[in-house]
Amino acid sequence: MEASVLDSPTVGCAPERDHERMAAELLPTHDLDARVREAVAAIRARTALTPRVGLTLGSGLGGVVDALDDATAFATADLPHWPRSTVHGHAGRLALGRWQGVPVAALAGRSHRYEGYPLDRVTFAVRVMHALGARTLLFTNAVGAMNPEYRPGDLMLAVDHINFIGKRGLLTRAELAARRLGRAAGETYSPRLRAALLAAALRAGVRLHQGVLMGGLGPNYETASEVRMAASLGADVACMSTVHEVSLAAQLGCEAASISCITNRATGLSDGPLAHDEVTVVADRVASRLRTVLEEYLKGLAGA
Repeated sequence: MEASVLDSPTVGCAPERDHERMAAELLPTHDLDARVREAVAAIRARTALTPRVGLTLGSGLGGVVDALDDATAFATADLPHWPRSTVHGHAGRLALGRWQGVPVAALAGRSHRYEGYPLDRVTFAVRVMHALGARTLLFTNAVGAMNPEYRPGDLMLAVDHINFIGKRGLLTRAELAARRLGRAAGETYSPRLRAALLAAALRAGVRLHQGVLMGGLGPNYETASEVRMAASLGADVACMSTVHEVSLAAQLGCEAASISCITNRATGLSDGPLAHDEVTVVADRVASRLRTVLEEYLKGLAGA
């Protein structure tokens, strides 16, 4: 009997290969490496500085971008593929320069999942900073506290996190394959970096709590029931960013840390309703102490 066309291994495998190719193209990260290269090329057209540290600055710290020495600044809206920041208090500016003598890349104006962006775009800055050369990534954020010992105006250094934002689109197909093959990512929150920041805070005379950060999708603040649930799971504070950024930083082999400005007590623990304007006001007030901690850390790094 003659072999049918379906018996041919070449023809029989073709639909499967086509299916895999189409599935890969549907992933939001299918062209991510190319997008990162284009953004880096646009930055490298104006500066050759290789940052040692990448800073993602939350509410109240945008002025750091203007304080860098020998800085080259970009409006992120002018960089290829960069998502536009739409939240008040997030300026949408990236600068490469020196702070306390250390070459840094500083981003004022992160993007959030609740703005409608998929995670490959929300974390785009992390990949670009890594591609520029940064291997230490520091993230700051404004948070509400569910730990009864924390008060508005306090600072907290994260030791771990709980991710309620999600992970789809965080990693490329190649990174997912490497994970399946057993490639270990770095520790999510670097113990060595945490120790250096604690020492910097001690030198600066600034108290740093240590606790667990919960990332929620937003844009609404958590309900009182969600706050009680998060506290029962071990969370001390809640934000709407950072957890996926830190996860990606570890995947890329960077040392990462997060310092939170506690701007309010969480829903059900505060005296009244929460408002973003109040969060921004408190973040602005706390920013000087957080900035002092970062400056002390960078001074130690420069002298190392």
